[in-house]
Amino acid sequence: MKKIFRSFALVTVTAVITRLLSFAFKIYLSRALGAEILGVYQLALSVVATLACVNSSGIPVTLSRTVAENAALNKREKSDSALFAALTLSASFALVACAVFIAFPPLADLLFSDERCVPIFYIMLPLLATAALYSCLRGWFWGNKNYGVYAATELTDEITKILFSVILLSGTLTFVNYTHAYAYAMVASDVTVVLTLIVLYFVCGGKLRRPQGFRPVIKSSVPLTATRLSGSLVSTLVSLSLPVLLCKAAGLTTGEATAELGRATGMVMPLLFAPMAITGSLAVVVIPEFASLNAQNGREKIGSALSLSIKYSCLVSGFFFALFAASGVALGKLLYNDEAAGLYICVASVAVLPMGANGLCASALNSLGKETSTFASHATGLAVLVAVLFSTVWFIGVYAYFLALILSHTATLAVNLYNVKKLVKPDGKQLSHAIFAYVFCAVSALSLSPLCNLISVRAGDAAAVATVFTALLLTYAAYLFLSGAVSKKDLSFLSENKRAKKDLRA
Repeated sequence: MKKIFRSFALVTVTAVITRLLSFAFKIYLSRALGAEILGVYQLALSVVATLACVNSSGIPVTLSRTVAENAALNKREKSDSALFAALTLSASFALVACAVFIAFPPLADLLFSDERCVPIFYIMLPLLATAALYSCLRGWFWGNKNYGVYAATELTDEITKILFSVILLSGTLTFVNYTHAYAYAMVASDVTVVLTLIVLYFVCGGKLRRPQGFRPVIKSSVPLTATRLSGSLVSTLVSLSLPVLLCKAAGLTTGEATAELGRATGMVMPLLFAPMAITGSLAVVVIPEFASLNAQNGREKIGSALSLSIKYSCLVSGFFFALFAASGVALGKLLYNDEAAGLYICVASVAVLPMGANGLCASALNSLGKETSTFASHATGLAVLVAVLFSTVWFIGVYAYFLALILSHTATLAVNLYNVKKLVKPDGKQLSHAIFAYVFCAVSALSLSPLCNLISVRAGDAAAVATVFTALLLTYAAYLFLSGAVSKKDLSFLSENKRAKKDLRA
């Protein structure tokens, strides 16, 4: 367990830097392109992401678990063979998909109601191939617990994307269309990182192997791919239909509706996903670690480790929920110069609460080979999302999108917790600390919101956000230590699990 949190610290630090850079870049991009063009990119990206999900979603997770199990059993050569099997499957689909769209251009015209999306889509089409290589190679490093390379490549990807975007959006290369510059930048960034990963694979001892183990990879990855693909399809459906629904329900023009989509997906959601830089790091680390423990019959320790991980994930999520709920309007004006986006941040902040724990539960189930369970929970959440969105958009407009997200994540978490409880015994005391922390954060948000508004009017948005952040940090830290939610017992638990893990290996 101590190793888990040491790996978590490495991934978290890198992820936080990556997310900060990404967030700053999103602000730059939103100002450079505007909400409407961001909405156009969202439409094109949603289709590319859906196609990428087929060949680069379930396979990397399956590969990481397979590699971790082989490493625990000292079967390194099987890991390399599994990698090349995964690469063969992923790359084959990517090439076929690209060939189909190139051979039949009318397909793209059918997908997009806004003709501006079509050229951007074709520019980004090579991302299918680079995503296949990128995800599989990172899956190999992930399974071998080489978190340094795993995390560094994500940071490198973000840095190169920013550099290429700034260069192309600056107008230095006059032959590049300004509205297409970001698409070219993403492709250039992916190619750079994939070449880097190939070099690192051989540097770290990887070898060319005959692809083997297609059947287990396919069997395990199909439910995961179905999970990601269904989510991406629904995301595409939402991106394509929400502007149309807003035009009909709220009487908006096409440009206004697309701008609302740009605010929701290009401004609000990147901010809400910021806590995932921390909570998502745990989800990344637990899959190979839990897979190794499971291979060594250490399922009891998985339950204890998972409970502690969920608790800390919830504590982090609670803090960001309170921060966004209390200072969302000020954040929207400060970061995006858009008060409407700030109001959306306040409303959507509730979605942060179930996100972290949800990711950990899903990762634990995947590491135990229960991919079908994660698909079932995900399908439940998607059904809730679609039902809520399409039934409430007529009454509350774009707020239906945020309500649907909140209820969808909550439903998925409920099903995941139920499935986890059937496999391992969670620590109820740890989970109760998370629930009480959420209550404290909700009260804090209600208390600090009027203060934020007052300071925003008198001293500016930056002062308001800084004041709320400082006050929340101090009071929340005091609550966590006084309530016992964070205690010395957690540290002793880490030491006990480290010794237990050594005993298992002995």
